[in-house]
Amino acid sequence: MPKRRILIFTNSFRIGGSEGQALQLIKHLDRSRFELHVACFDREGPLLEQLPSDIGEVVAFPLAGFARFSTVRQAARFITFLRSAKIQIVQTFDYYTNVFGLPLARLAGVPVIVGSRRDHGFKRTAGEARAERWSLRLAMQVVVNAEAIKQRLVREKSLPADRILVIQNGLDLSRFPISYGGRQQPSDFEPHSVVFAVVANLRPEKGHLTFIRAAKMVASVCPEARFVLVGDGPMRQKIEDSIRTLGLCEKVHLLGAVTNVSLALQSVDVVVSSSDTEGFPNAVLDGMAAAKPIVATDAGGTRELVAEGSTGYLVPVGDVDQLASRMIALCQSPATRRSMGEKARNIVEQSFTVEIMARRFESLYEKLSGAS
Repeated sequence: MPKRRILIFTNSFRIGGSEGQALQLIKHLDRSRFELHVACFDREGPLLEQLPSDIGEVVAFPLAGFARFSTVRQAARFITFLRSAKIQIVQTFDYYTNVFGLPLARLAGVPVIVGSRRDHGFKRTAGEARAERWSLRLAMQVVVNAEAIKQRLVREKSLPADRILVIQNGLDLSRFPISYGGRQQPSDFEPHSVVFAVVANLRPEKGHLTFIRAAKMVASVCPEARFVLVGDGPMRQKIEDSIRTLGLCEKVHLLGAVTNVSLALQSVDVVVSSSDTEGFPNAVLDGMAAAKPIVATDAGGTRELVAEGSTGYLVPVGDVDQLASRMIALCQSPATRRSMGEKARNIVEQSFTVEIMARRFESLYEKLSGAS
Protein backbone atom coordinates (compact mmCIF):
# COMPACT_ATOMS: atom_id res chain seq x y z
CA MET A 1 0.00 0.00 0.00
CA PRO A 2 1.43 3.44 -0.90
CA LYS A 3 2.24 5.80 1.91
CA ARG A 4 -0.36 8.39 2.81
CA ARG A 5 0.89 11.96 2.45
CA ILE A 6 0.18 13.90 5.63
CA LEU A 7 0.78 17.52 6.59
CA ILE A 8 1.31 18.42 10.24
CA PHE A 9 0.57 22.15 10.58
CA THR A 10 1.78 23.88 13.75
CA ASN A 11 1.92 27.54 14.71
CA SER A 12 5.68 27.70 15.41
CA PHE A 13 8.50 25.79 17.06
CA ARG A 14 8.60 27.83 20.22
CA ILE A 15 8.24 26.07 23.55
CA GLY A 16 4.58 25.37 24.24
CA GLY A 17 2.18 22.53 24.88
CA SER A 18 0.68 22.31 21.39
CA GLU A 19 4.04 22.82 19.70
CA GLY A 20 5.64 20.14 21.84
CA GLN A 21 2.93 17.59 21.09
CA ALA A 22 3.10 18.37 17.37
CA LEU A 23 6.83 17.71 17.53
CA GLN A 24 6.29 14.37 19.28
CA LEU A 25 3.76 13.30 16.64
CA ILE A 26 6.18 14.31 13.89
CA LYS A 27 8.92 12.24 15.51
CA HIS A 28 6.87 9.11 16.09
CA LEU A 29 4.51 8.72 13.13
CA ASP A 30 5.22 5.44 11.33
CA ARG A 31 7.32 6.35 8.28
CA SER A 32 6.48 3.04 6.60
CA ARG A 33 2.84 4.15 6.39
CA PHE A 34 3.02 7.94 6.18
CA GLU A 35 4.98 10.40 4.05
CA LEU A 36 5.34 13.34 6.39
CA HIS A 37 5.29 17.05 5.53
CA VAL A 38 5.50 19.89 8.07
CA ALA A 39 4.21 23.46 7.80
CA CYS A 40 4.02 26.43 10.17
CA PHE A 41 3.37 30.14 10.32
CA ASP A 42 6.62 31.05 12.01
CA ARG A 43 9.76 28.99 11.38
CA GLU A 44 11.32 30.02 14.69
CA GLY A 45 11.92 28.43 18.07
CA PRO A 46 14.21 25.92 19.80
CA LEU A 47 11.98 22.96 18.90
CA LEU A 48 12.92 23.40 15.24
CA GLU A 49 16.32 21.87 15.97
CA GLN A 50 14.63 18.76 17.34
CA LEU A 51 12.89 17.84 14.10
CA PRO A 52 13.94 14.43 12.75
CA SER A 53 16.56 14.41 10.04
CA ASP A 54 14.19 12.82 7.51
CA ILE A 55 11.92 15.87 7.50
CA GLY A 56 12.43 17.93 4.39
CA GLU A 57 11.94 21.66 4.17
CA VAL A 58 9.52 23.05 6.72
CA VAL A 59 7.21 25.27 4.69
CA ALA A 60 6.29 28.57 6.36
CA PHE A 61 3.23 30.69 5.67
CA PRO A 62 3.93 33.86 7.69
CA LEU A 63 0.93 35.95 8.69
CA ALA A 64 0.80 39.52 9.96
CA GLY A 65 -2.81 38.97 11.02
CA PHE A 66 -5.91 37.46 9.47
CA ALA A 67 -7.32 40.84 8.38
CA ARG A 68 -4.38 41.67 6.10
CA PHE A 69 -4.18 41.47 2.30
CA SER A 70 -0.95 39.50 2.66
CA THR A 71 -3.01 36.71 4.23
CA VAL A 72 -4.75 36.21 0.88
CA ARG A 73 -1.36 35.62 -0.75
CA GLN A 74 -0.38 33.13 1.95
CA ALA A 75 -3.73 31.36 1.58
CA ALA A 76 -3.15 30.99 -2.16
CA ARG A 77 0.37 29.65 -1.47
CA PHE A 78 -1.05 27.16 1.03
CA ILE A 79 -3.65 25.82 -1.40
CA THR A 80 -1.02 25.55 -4.13
CA PHE A 81 1.30 23.67 -1.78
CA LEU A 82 -1.40 21.20 -0.71
CA ARG A 83 -2.25 20.42 -4.32
CA SER A 84 1.33 20.23 -5.63
CA ALA A 85 2.45 17.98 -2.76
CA LYS A 86 -0.74 15.91 -3.21
CA ILE A 87 -1.43 16.06 0.52
CA GLN A 88 -4.05 13.50 1.54
CA ILE A 89 -4.33 14.32 5.27
CA VAL A 90 -4.08 17.69 7.02
CA GLN A 91 -3.69 17.81 10.82
CA THR A 92 -3.88 21.23 12.49
CA PHE A 93 -2.81 21.74 16.10
CA ASP A 94 -4.10 25.01 17.54
CA TYR A 95 -6.49 27.93 17.10
CA TYR A 96 -4.58 29.73 14.35
CA THR A 97 -3.84 26.65 12.26
CA ASN A 98 -7.48 25.58 12.67
CA VAL A 99 -8.87 28.88 11.40
CA PHE A 100 -6.36 29.21 8.55
CA GLY A 101 -5.71 25.60 7.60
CA LEU A 102 -9.03 23.78 7.83
CA PRO A 103 -11.07 25.92 5.40
CA LEU A 104 -8.19 26.09 2.92
CA ALA A 105 -7.62 22.34 3.09
CA ARG A 106 -11.31 21.91 2.23
CA LEU A 107 -10.96 24.34 -0.69
CA ALA A 108 -7.88 22.47 -1.90
CA GLY A 109 -9.80 19.21 -1.94
CA VAL A 110 -7.74 17.41 0.71
CA PRO A 111 -9.60 14.15 1.42
CA VAL A 112 -8.96 13.94 5.18
CA ILE A 113 -9.04 17.05 7.36
CA VAL A 114 -8.47 16.81 11.12
CA GLY A 115 -8.67 19.76 13.50
CA SER A 116 -7.54 20.10 17.08
CA ARG A 117 -8.64 21.83 20.27
CA ARG A 118 -6.13 21.71 23.13
CA ASP A 119 -7.51 24.29 25.56
CA HIS A 120 -10.86 25.58 26.77
CA GLY A 121 -10.66 28.73 24.66
CA PHE A 122 -11.45 31.03 27.59
CA LYS A 123 -9.26 33.80 26.19
CA ARG A 124 -10.96 33.87 22.78
CA THR A 125 -13.03 36.88 21.81
CA ALA A 126 -16.58 36.21 20.67
CA GLY A 127 -15.46 36.67 17.07
CA GLU A 128 -12.52 34.33 17.47
CA ALA A 129 -14.74 31.69 19.07
CA ARG A 130 -17.18 31.87 16.14
CA ALA A 131 -14.35 31.61 13.62
CA GLU A 132 -12.94 28.53 15.32
CA ARG A 133 -16.33 26.84 15.67
CA TRP A 134 -17.00 27.38 11.97
CA SER A 135 -13.56 26.06 11.04
CA LEU A 136 -13.83 22.96 13.24
CA ARG A 137 -17.16 22.08 11.62
CA LEU A 138 -15.26 21.67 8.34
CA ALA A 139 -13.08 18.93 9.81
CA MET A 140 -13.94 15.25 9.51
CA GLN A 141 -12.75 14.82 13.10
CA VAL A 142 -11.54 17.09 15.89
CA VAL A 143 -8.89 15.76 18.25
CA VAL A 144 -8.88 17.06 21.81
CA ASN A 145 -6.42 16.10 24.53
CA ALA A 146 -8.85 15.92 27.46
CA GLU A 147 -12.37 14.69 28.08
CA ALA A 148 -13.09 18.02 29.79
CA ILE A 149 -12.39 19.85 26.52
CA LYS A 150 -14.60 17.44 24.57
CA GLN A 151 -17.49 18.05 26.95
CA ARG A 152 -17.04 21.81 26.63
CA LEU A 153 -17.15 21.59 22.82
CA VAL A 154 -20.33 19.52 23.02
CA ARG A 155 -21.91 22.07 25.39
CA GLU A 156 -20.97 24.86 23.00
CA LYS A 157 -22.82 22.89 20.29
CA SER A 158 -19.85 23.26 17.98
CA LEU A 159 -19.81 19.58 17.07
CA PRO A 160 -21.63 16.35 17.85
CA ALA A 161 -19.79 14.14 20.33
CA ASP A 162 -19.04 11.45 17.73
CA ARG A 163 -16.91 13.90 15.74
CA ILE A 164 -14.67 14.68 18.72
CA LEU A 165 -11.96 12.19 19.66
CA VAL A 166 -9.91 12.35 22.85
CA ILE A 167 -6.24 11.54 22.29
CA GLN A 168 -4.38 12.50 25.41
CA ASN A 169 -0.86 13.86 25.29
CA GLY A 170 2.07 11.47 25.24
CA LEU A 171 5.58 11.72 26.61
CA ASP A 172 8.92 10.35 25.51
CA LEU A 173 9.81 8.57 28.74
CA SER A 174 13.46 8.23 27.76
CA ARG A 175 13.74 11.93 28.66
CA PHE A 176 12.60 11.29 32.24
CA PRO A 177 15.01 9.22 34.35
CA ILE A 178 13.40 7.83 37.47
CA SER A 179 14.33 9.11 40.93
CA TYR A 180 11.88 7.64 43.40
CA GLY A 181 11.57 9.52 46.67
CA GLY A 182 14.38 11.99 46.09
CA ARG A 183 16.41 14.18 43.76
CA GLN A 184 18.91 13.02 41.15
CA GLN A 185 20.39 16.45 40.53
CA PRO A 186 21.61 18.87 43.21
CA SER A 187 19.59 22.04 43.66
CA ASP A 188 20.54 25.47 44.94
CA PHE A 189 18.91 24.57 48.25
CA GLU A 190 20.13 22.69 51.29
CA PRO A 191 20.30 18.88 50.92
CA HIS A 192 17.70 18.37 53.66
CA SER A 193 15.18 20.76 52.09
CA VAL A 194 11.95 19.65 50.39
CA VAL A 195 11.58 21.44 47.06
CA PHE A 196 8.16 22.25 45.57
CA ALA A 197 8.04 23.38 41.92
CA VAL A 198 5.49 25.00 39.64
CA VAL A 199 6.33 24.59 35.95
CA ALA A 200 4.25 27.07 33.95
CA ASN A 201 4.53 30.27 32.00
CA LEU A 202 4.07 33.24 34.34
CA ARG A 203 0.54 34.12 33.22
CA PRO A 204 -2.47 35.07 35.39
CA GLU A 205 -4.43 31.86 34.76
CA LYS A 206 -1.58 29.70 36.07
CA GLY A 207 -2.29 30.81 39.64
CA HIS A 208 1.26 31.57 40.77
CA LEU A 209 0.06 34.08 43.37
CA THR A 210 -2.07 31.32 44.91
CA PHE A 211 1.04 29.16 45.08
CA ILE A 212 3.10 31.93 46.69
CA ARG A 213 0.47 32.50 49.37
CA ALA A 214 0.35 28.76 50.04
CA ALA A 215 4.17 28.71 50.20
CA LYS A 216 4.05 31.26 53.03
CA MET A 217 1.79 28.94 55.03
CA VAL A 218 3.89 25.88 54.25
CA ALA A 219 7.13 27.62 55.28
CA SER A 220 5.65 28.52 58.67
CA VAL A 221 5.07 24.82 59.43
CA CYS A 222 7.92 23.27 57.43
CA PRO A 223 10.92 25.63 57.56
CA GLU A 224 12.88 23.17 55.40
CA ALA A 225 10.50 23.73 52.47
CA ARG A 226 11.76 25.56 49.41
CA PHE A 227 9.89 26.68 46.30
CA VAL A 228 10.80 26.98 42.61
CA LEU A 229 8.98 28.65 39.71
CA VAL A 230 10.04 27.34 36.30
CA GLY A 231 8.90 29.59 33.46
CA ASP A 232 8.69 33.22 32.47
CA GLY A 233 6.01 35.63 31.36
CA PRO A 234 4.05 38.84 32.00
CA MET A 235 3.28 38.08 35.67
CA ARG A 236 6.91 38.02 36.71
CA GLN A 237 6.97 41.47 38.35
CA LYS A 238 3.77 40.86 40.33
CA ILE A 239 5.10 37.51 41.48
CA GLU A 240 8.42 39.02 42.57
CA ASP A 241 6.53 41.76 44.45
CA SER A 242 4.42 39.13 46.23
CA ILE A 243 7.52 37.14 47.19
CA ARG A 244 9.11 40.26 48.73
CA THR A 245 5.92 41.30 50.50
CA LEU A 246 5.55 37.86 52.10
CA GLY A 247 9.21 37.71 53.12
CA LEU A 248 9.99 34.65 50.99
CA CYS A 249 13.02 35.90 49.07
CA GLU A 250 15.29 33.29 50.66
CA LYS A 251 12.86 30.45 50.06
CA VAL A 252 11.49 31.04 46.54
CA HIS A 253 13.59 30.95 43.37
CA LEU A 254 12.44 32.01 39.90
CA LEU A 255 14.41 29.99 37.36
CA GLY A 256 12.94 31.61 34.25
CA ALA A 257 12.28 29.66 31.07
CA VAL A 258 14.10 26.37 30.67
CA THR A 259 14.46 24.21 27.57
CA ASN A 260 14.99 20.95 29.46
CA VAL A 261 12.07 20.52 31.87
CA SER A 262 12.92 16.91 32.61
CA LEU A 263 16.36 17.94 33.88
CA ALA A 264 14.87 20.69 36.04
CA LEU A 265 12.44 18.22 37.59
CA GLN A 266 15.31 16.04 38.76
CA SER A 267 16.10 18.77 41.31
CA VAL A 268 12.65 18.93 42.93
CA ASP A 269 10.58 16.72 45.24
CA VAL A 270 6.96 17.70 44.54
CA VAL A 271 5.28 19.22 41.48
CA VAL A 272 2.47 21.72 42.09
CA SER A 273 -0.10 23.01 39.62
CA SER A 274 -2.05 26.00 40.95
CA SER A 275 -3.88 26.89 37.72
CA ASP A 276 -7.30 28.49 37.54
CA THR A 277 -7.98 26.75 34.23
CA GLU A 278 -6.36 23.90 32.32
CA GLY A 279 -6.90 21.73 29.29
CA PHE A 280 -4.64 18.74 29.68
CA PRO A 281 -1.81 19.94 31.95
CA ASN A 282 1.54 19.01 30.42
CA ALA A 283 3.39 20.17 33.53
CA VAL A 284 1.48 17.64 35.64
CA LEU A 285 2.18 14.89 33.12
CA ASP A 286 5.88 15.82 33.12
CA GLY A 287 5.96 15.69 36.92
CA MET A 288 4.34 12.26 36.95
CA ALA A 289 6.81 10.98 34.35
CA ALA A 290 9.62 12.20 36.60
CA ALA A 291 8.09 10.12 39.44
CA LYS A 292 7.07 13.15 41.48
CA PRO A 293 3.92 13.39 43.61
CA ILE A 294 1.45 16.04 42.44
CA VAL A 295 -0.53 18.69 44.27
CA ALA A 296 -2.89 20.33 41.78
CA THR A 297 -5.99 22.45 41.57
CA ASP A 298 -8.96 20.56 40.16
CA ALA A 299 -9.01 22.51 36.89
CA GLY A 300 -10.07 21.21 33.49
CA GLY A 301 -8.54 17.87 32.57
CA THR A 302 -6.23 17.67 35.59
CA ARG A 303 -8.39 15.01 37.27
CA GLU A 304 -7.92 12.83 34.18
CA LEU A 305 -4.29 12.55 35.26
CA VAL A 306 -4.13 12.85 39.04
CA ALA A 307 -5.68 10.07 41.12
CA GLU A 308 -6.68 11.69 44.41
CA GLY A 309 -4.77 10.23 47.32
CA SER A 310 -2.85 7.82 45.05
CA THR A 311 -0.60 9.82 42.72
CA GLY A 312 -1.19 13.15 44.40
CA TYR A 313 -3.85 15.49 45.70
CA LEU A 314 -6.54 17.59 44.02
CA VAL A 315 -7.72 20.80 45.69
CA PRO A 316 -10.39 23.35 44.71
CA VAL A 317 -9.24 26.12 42.38
CA GLY A 318 -7.99 29.13 44.35
CA ASP A 319 -8.16 27.38 47.73
CA VAL A 320 -4.90 28.51 49.36
CA ASP A 321 -5.60 26.73 52.65
CA GLN A 322 -6.15 23.31 51.10
CA LEU A 323 -3.24 23.73 48.71
CA ALA A 324 -0.96 24.53 51.64
CA SER A 325 -2.38 21.67 53.72
CA ARG A 326 -1.63 19.09 51.04
CA MET A 327 1.84 20.49 50.46
CA ILE A 328 2.54 20.30 54.21
CA ALA A 329 1.39 16.68 54.28
CA LEU A 330 3.89 15.76 51.58
CA CYS A 331 6.62 17.85 53.14
CA GLN A 332 6.25 15.85 56.35
CA SER A 333 6.10 12.37 54.77
CA PRO A 334 9.00 11.15 52.59
CA ALA A 335 7.32 7.72 52.36
CA THR A 336 4.17 9.25 50.85
CA ARG A 337 6.22 11.24 48.37
CA ARG A 338 7.98 8.09 47.23
CA SER A 339 4.81 5.99 47.01
CA MET A 340 2.88 8.61 45.07
CA GLY A 341 5.82 9.19 42.73
CA GLU A 342 6.08 5.48 41.93
CA LYS A 343 2.36 5.23 41.16
CA ALA A 344 2.46 8.40 39.05
CA ARG A 345 5.29 7.05 36.91
CA ASN A 346 3.48 3.72 36.46
CA ILE A 347 0.36 5.46 35.19
CA VAL A 348 2.36 7.40 32.61
CA GLU A 349 4.08 4.21 31.44
CA GLN A 350 0.75 2.46 31.03
CA SER A 351 -1.33 5.22 29.42
CA PHE A 352 0.54 8.37 28.42
CA THR A 353 3.58 7.51 26.32
CA VAL A 354 4.22 9.17 22.99
CA GLU A 355 4.06 5.75 21.32
CA ILE A 356 0.49 5.26 22.55
CA MET A 357 -0.43 8.74 21.35
CA ALA A 358 1.11 8.24 17.90
CA ARG A 359 -0.60 4.86 17.37
CA ARG A 360 -3.97 6.44 18.18
CA PHE A 361 -3.39 9.23 15.63
CA GLU A 362 -2.34 6.65 13.03
CA SER A 363 -5.49 4.59 13.64
CA LEU A 364 -7.61 7.71 13.25
CA TYR A 365 -5.93 8.68 9.97
CA GLU A 366 -6.35 5.20 8.52
CA LYS A 367 -9.99 5.02 9.57
CA LEU A 368 -10.77 8.42 8.03
CA SER A 369 -8.79 7.62 4.88
CA GLY A 370 -10.89 4.51 4.40
CA ALA A 371 -14.08 6.56 4.84
CA SER A 372 -13.08 9.42 2.56
